[in-house]
This record gives sequence, C-alpha cells and structure tokens, in this order.
Amino acid sequence: MTAMGCCVVLLCFVPILGSTYGLETTYCEVLLDGEVIGAVSEPSVVTQAFLDARARISRETSGLVLANVDCDFEQVDKLVGSTLAQQELQDVIYDLLKEKVKTAKQKYYLVKVNEFTVNLASMQEVKELLLAALAPYDPDGMFQVEIISDTSRELNAFTIQVTPKGEIPEGDGLKALDFFEKVEIAEAYIDASQLTALPEAIESVTKEKEKNQTYEVQPGDTLSVIANSRGYYVDEVLALNPGITRDTTLQIGDEIIISVPEPELSIASSVQSTYEEDFMAETQYIENDSWYTTEKVVRQEASPGHHEVTVLSTLKNQTETGREIIAENVTVEPVPEIIEKGTQTPPTYVKPITGGTLTSTFKMRWGRMHKGIDWAVPTGTAVRASCGGTVASAGWSSGYGYCVTLNHPDGRQTRYAHLSKILVSTGQKVDQNERIALSGNTGRSTGPHVHFEILINGSQVNPSKYLN
Repeated sequence: MTAMGCCVVLLCFVPILGSTYGLETTYCEVLLDGEVIGAVSEPSVVTQAFLDARARISRETSGLVLANVDCDFEQVDKLVGSTLAQQELQDVIYDLLKEKVKTAKQKYYLVKVNEFTVNLASMQEVKELLLAALAPYDPDGMFQVEIISDTSRELNAFTIQVTPKGEIPEGDGLKALDFFEKVEIAEAYIDASQLTALPEAIESVTKEKEKNQTYEVQPGDTLSVIANSRGYYVDEVLALNPGITRDTTLQIGDEIIISVPEPELSIASSVQSTYEEDFMAETQYIENDSWYTTEKVVRQEASPGHHEVTVLSTLKNQTETGREIIAENVTVEPVPEIIEKGTQTPPTYVKPITGGTLTSTFKMRWGRMHKGIDWAVPTGTAVRASCGGTVASAGWSSGYGYCVTLNHPDGRQTRYAHLSKILVSTGQKVDQNERIALSGNTGRSTGPHVHFEILINGSQVNPSKYLN
C-alpha cells in the first residue's frame, strides 16, 4: 500500500504576550505542557520554533499521530541562565515532541467479524489478513480483495468485495468466492500496545475453534449417530443439551445443540464439478379407486439409467450446503418402477362392547388354541358391529351358541358368539357400532360373556392387532 500523507496533529496554544506588558526589556520562559523548557528574549520566536519542530515531526512520522501538546510562554522579571536562539529552541521542542509522539495514540485499522476484533497497523495488513483467509480455498489465486470506503457512514469505515482477477475459466473448478460472515473495517486510534502482529492475527482468524450450532434431527438419527459422525462421545453431546438424557428418544425435526469446529472467518464458495453415475427414475403410481390404501401391486420393475451430470455446489468452508444440477447428458434412460395403489381409506375395527372384563386373549388355552378375545359382561349387554358390513350368517352355530358373522368391505370377517339374542338377519347391511345382538351364555360357555373373532381369508387372527 502506498504511504499515506504524513501529518502530526499537535493541539497547541501559543499566545503572543510580550507587547502586552508595556516593558522595554523582558524575558519569557517557554513552557511545553506546563514544564519550563528554556527562555527567550523575543516572544515571537516561540511560535515559529514550535511550527518548525512540528513540521520536522510530520516529515519523519508515517501516518497520522495525535498528541495533545500545550505550548505557552510567560514573562519573568529575572532570568536564571541564558536565553535560547530560535534554532536552539526548535531543537529542544523537537526532542520533546519526539518523546510525546512515542506514546501518542496512532491510527490503526480495526477488523471486526461478528464479536471478534483485531487491530492491524495498515490497510495493507488488513488486505493480507483477508487474502490469508481466502488462500486455502483459492489455491490458484483467482480472486482478489477490494477494500472500498463506505461513504454512507460518518466514521472512516470500509466495505470489502471479493472479485475475480480476470475471466473465470470455463469447465469444472472454482466459480465464486466470498466471506461467509460480514467483515467490518474502521479506522481506530489506539495505543501501540493494542496492535496485533499480522501472523498472530492470521492465526486467530483462520484457526478452527469449537462453536455451538443448532442441529435439526433427521431420519435415522440417534444420539450415538449424531455424536459419532462428528467425532464426539455421547456424553459430550449430552453436556451441551441439559434437557436430554441417554433414554431420550429423538424425534424428526427436534433441535439439539452440537459443537462444530469453525474458523472466526468462514469462506463461502461455489465449485463446479462433472461426474458420471447411475440414477433411478422417479416412481410412477397408478391410482385405483376401488382398492384400499393398504393395497398395492408393482406393475413394472425399475432399472437404473446412466448420465453425466454437472453440478454447482455451494460450500461453507469445506462443507457442502447446497447443490444445483446445471447440465445433464443421459446415456442410458432409466426404467421407472410403476406401482398400482389404492385410494380408499380402509375400514377400521372397534371393540364390539362397552366395558366388560377381559377374561381370555388369542392364545393357547386348556391344550388348544383360543382363537379370539373374551369379555365377561352381564347377559343382555348390547353387542355392536366392530366394522360396517353385511351379515353373512345369524343363528345357532354349535359350540358358538347363538352367533353372528359379518362380511366387511376389505374382505375380512368378524364373529360374535355366545349371544342371548340376535337382532339382525342374513344379508342385512349394518354400520359400524350398530347393535346386532345381546350378550349371553349360549353354546360351549362357562359364564356370560362375548367371544369375538376377526378372520382373514377364513382364518382367525389376533383381534388385538386390528382393533382401534
């Protein structure tokens, strides 16, 4: 960076007093910040000596230096020692100003990234810091940093732009580069002790540090999967999330805190890449309005296609955050899977009585399989259709006693046995929860109860798996 115009701002007060005393011969002691530095016989030389000394400081000092200096003189009737000539006085003032300049606040440049700040000695160092952050992601040096004065702000502030040095080459490779976080630059006046050496500043900005981030739970995630994928122990993840224990079941969409290594200044980049791969076509569906949603049949098996694809990936540091296909050349067309599926909501099955005491389930009992569920209820309790359908049979059925069997739209059947009274007839249509009989103790029964079965393809299944 070219050297800026050099100047020293020295706030001084140099009154012209000699002629106000009305004395023919006077001597004046010269004071710098209240300290006597010499004496002169002619007050007018003080101002010129101070200006000349200040000019010398300005020529020798790089950058803008602030020093609050009061220069004054006062009349004395008697003089101890000899007076100084103008050049001698200028030399004395110059030496004292040089000492003050060493401790004065000087102009530096503050670089701020989020809550992180660093102070650098020059705009050239600022640019070198930013280029060092970009360097790992721009090995060919294709991009440059431009620092632009921000005229919209009152303070001397600057914005930055990352721009290509020339035309971006066609084909795969780096296409765009920028800083992920907002970088603020402003002039600052600080003590030299607060300045950061450039190598230290570069390490502070580019070295990865652990930072907490919010992570949304994805399908298949568990605490161990999340921890292991990032090289951590489960206990370390739990320590970041006080409300979660090892027994917590994570749900898709839950948000947890994880620790991620990132530098203070992250880099956003766009990279183009081309590769070949097999790919599958999207599954096609044929809707059948006469089928239930639980029914589906594969009408055509899938087979993969092959293509060459060019993608533009967006990255934060080395992590891909997005991807867009910008070109595709299909060499083998894929064959999609075709599935015929039902659209109707399947019927539901409910408990056929209200209340009752469960006395037997679908299991082996007394040496043989008990193929239903029994509820003990008083004789005459209303028995209702578990699902809407048509009465297949209604009457006496050997060991079942009085029994009703219903056919349902999904091909299943339900059976209600040991009834005291039947309220429906064969072929009658019934709705779910409609009364079809009264409970009893008929047939092979040891007490008043309802025996309930569900049959699929003529065979009894465990009703508890189907009851809502």
